[in-house]
Amino acid sequence: MSHNSKEELIYRTCVLLVQHFRNLMEAGVGGFNSRIFQHMLHWEIDFVGIGQSVEVTIESGFHPEHVVPCAVLISETCRLIEGNVLSNTEIAKLLQKHWKIARITKEQAKQIDFVLGYKSTMPPGWCFESGETLARLEAANITLVPIIG
Repeated sequence: MSHNSKEELIYRTCVLLVQHFRNLMEAGVGGFNSRIFQHMLHWEIDFVGIGQSVEVTIESGFHPEHVVPCAVLISETCRLIEGNVLSNTEIAKLLQKHWKIARITKEQAKQIDFVLGYKSTMPPGWCFESGETLARLEAANITLVPIIG
């Protein structure tokens, strides 16, 4: 992998995020702003975009959906830091695995958030270390295709 490849840049950003979270936790600072992800890699969709719903059209518009909610990315990263079982690089690899965005319709976002109740959670039994990144989309029967335009 090239030192400057997109995947390498995402990984290095994940390492920075893990270290940043660790630093704040050690300093006793509570709470993290979930918008940190969109500020670290701007435009986020260009880096971690994985596709769009087949229902997305020019007419429908779209909602950029973190397929694993930012709140989950943060809480799971902090849980692993507190557990002190994995290294920063191992945690960063998990963060990189799950930090993905898909374009879905606003109706699909409402279904995930309010009908299924997964606005800031994952389906029951989901595990950061081994869980399927697309579990929320799968629960909502959302199929992704490559991003158009």
